[in-house]
Amino acid sequence: MKTNYREKLTGLAAFLLLTEIFYFYESYITIAGFGVGYQYIGCMIVAALGFGLFLVDPDIDCFYHSVKTAGVLMIPYIIILLFSMTIWIFNFTPLRQIISGFFEPAYMILCLICAASLVYILRDQMMEYAFWALSTVVGVMVLQRILKFGVFGFFERLSRYLISMGNEATGVSLEATSFSYTFVFFGLYYIFYRKEDPVWKQLLRMLIILFGLLVTFKRSGFMALAFGFVCAFVCFRLNDRNRKLFLNFIIVLFILFAFFYIPIIRYGLFERIATALDINTSSRIRIYRYYADYYDFGITYLGRGLGWVRRLMASAERFNVGLQSVNVHCDYVRLYIELGFWGYLFWIFTAFPWVVKGTARGNSAENDAVILGTCVALASLRMTENISFLYSATLGMSITIMQCSYNTKYRSGIQSRKT
Repeated sequence: MKTNYREKLTGLAAFLLLTEIFYFYESYITIAGFGVGYQYIGCMIVAALGFGLFLVDPDIDCFYHSVKTAGVLMIPYIIILLFSMTIWIFNFTPLRQIISGFFEPAYMILCLICAASLVYILRDQMMEYAFWALSTVVGVMVLQRILKFGVFGFFERLSRYLISMGNEATGVSLEATSFSYTFVFFGLYYIFYRKEDPVWKQLLRMLIILFGLLVTFKRSGFMALAFGFVCAFVCFRLNDRNRKLFLNFIIVLFILFAFFYIPIIRYGLFERIATALDINTSSRIRIYRYYADYYDFGITYLGRGLGWVRRLMASAERFNVGLQSVNVHCDYVRLYIELGFWGYLFWIFTAFPWVVKGTARGNSAENDAVILGTCVALASLRMTENISFLYSATLGMSITIMQCSYNTKYRSGIQSRKT
């Protein structure tokens, strides 16, 4: 009975902390002149809760698997930091940029530690707690807008907003929260997992995910979900041998795409394609054209170090293309600008191949499908968004992959030892 009581108490604490982490997505407190987000404070508390629980009731197997998976996911951020440190030193980078650049990957590593702690605290219920915490937060935010516009007014404005692709009836969408990406990852998980749950519960989750995607409207989110689902579905339908071949094929495809996407952007091929197809890029063409003056594609381009883009944004009140100071809106280009040719090349081989090969072992159709779908969705989002240092996307991605890791590695390991 004591164990059940403790589990319920820690579960409640984790749920409240997750709710706090998602709700305070843009609230900060100033410490020593720097803004520290309340969401990161929540992640620290979750990490402390998980470590404290481990000291009270150590489970070496669960701890090992959660730390190992977190370590796999951390490698790309560690690579980013190591290369950036070298660039900072040789470029005599200003301290303000170094501090800003250091904390971007450091906060993402904190999100990974938070997710690893959630594995230990919640075990196979981690995804459920995270999903319902996010859904609660979105529900509260929607209720706030309903109180402002009324029930009919809210849904009428939301429909106009969606039909106009975000150009009309502003003020109702939760797009600024960037929760759309997290719903993409959670959606991929629930499509393939939790089939033993009652049909009504599965349907309720899907309806909430669909509504969440609509109310946090991001066109890139729907595109990522489509790409991720197609790759995951194909992977799921293959046998063990062909599944491994398919994983390797997608990995090679990603490496080639991520490498050649830089010259495609830099030398204007993306602009010509978008213009020919009459694609609305929401000013991204002008943004890419502006940043093209600051980098070259070649082995001699050594990068400007993490934090440089933010430093440029802070110093430029208005870009010479008639835009307000904005980010690159493409993680590939941004990381290439800051890491240089060689740093970016090392990141390519860890950001996708390392994660897929390190977590999708080929021994579970569901596990491999969800992990591949999640990584493909993340890779497609990086084409037009800046999400590599976005806490909600990183937390959602890591929770999804770590839940898959627990479902296969940990439980299969326990079962094999029992037999």
